[in-house]
Amino acid sequence: MNTKIVKRIQKATNTPDLATILTSLPSSDFNSLMMEVFHKRAEQITPSDLFRQYTQNRFVKPAHVDFVSLLSFELDLLKKAQVSGFEPLELSPVSPVGACSVVATVNQNKVLSALRGTEVMADATNSLALESVSRRKVSNFDQNCIKLCTVHRHLRTPYVKPPFTAHFKIFCMVTGGKDTGSLQFEKQHVVEHLRLITDYLKTFNAVESISINLKSTQQPNPSFEVLCEEVQKQILGVSFAQESINQGYYQTIQFKVHVKIKGNTYEIADGGLVDWSKKLSDNHKERMVTSGIGLELLFKLLS
Repeated sequence: MNTKIVKRIQKATNTPDLATILTSLPSSDFNSLMMEVFHKRAEQITPSDLFRQYTQNRFVKPAHVDFVSLLSFELDLLKKAQVSGFEPLELSPVSPVGACSVVATVNQNKVLSALRGTEVMADATNSLALESVSRRKVSNFDQNCIKLCTVHRHLRTPYVKPPFTAHFKIFCMVTGGKDTGSLQFEKQHVVEHLRLITDYLKTFNAVESISINLKSTQQPNPSFEVLCEEVQKQILGVSFAQESINQGYYQTIQFKVHVKIKGNTYEIADGGLVDWSKKLSDNHKERMVTSGIGLELLFKLLS
């Protein structure tokens, strides 16, 4: 947040605690106030203003991609995931406000916040996680895993240099379930996510090689070596690297998948263990694996 702008507005309105006042409003009052503000602002917009905004706003421009071919590309991967036991979902274009910042370590300023308690979808894995925990709660957190997937157009606010764009398609997977001891859940489902990703990438002749970087996200981390050993035993035909990092988004292990296409290497997939299901359910026996493939990027690289 640009604190200088906020301070300037508070000074101009002679309300030094304006931001605090607005934050403390009940959600229904805040929404009513902001709806009236946007209603009055929209009344001031002329057709020429509207067109100028369309030409200048990077969030609203269409994707530069063969739409029909991309849909076929998406459908092929969704079918493969469905065969592997993942249920494809068509998600809402919005998620609850805070979906990315409350349980993960994403700054809310990177998300396009909206009214009525929502934000534009910035990461569909978070919405899949919410749906997974919702279903797990209905089942009284039984032994059956919830496996969900989707392809969704994401929008994120930080500026990126072309050819990257503000909105893009990502294929996402989430597996939620119960701790069964001895890292059995973690080993099985980290391998399952990586197998689906790497098997899919191997189907393209243009993919010259695949590499996986396994990252230990905390120290000490005795479970990391156990998971690495299982992954390297089960995932064949790829190269591996390992490193240690300090971050709070993933727990115990993060994986990044890279592909070489036309002699260049690109990061194409990312995933790992998260603690979101524990936080959302307040159940410390819950476990979750998430992952995503930069599907639109892959489509463009292969085109």
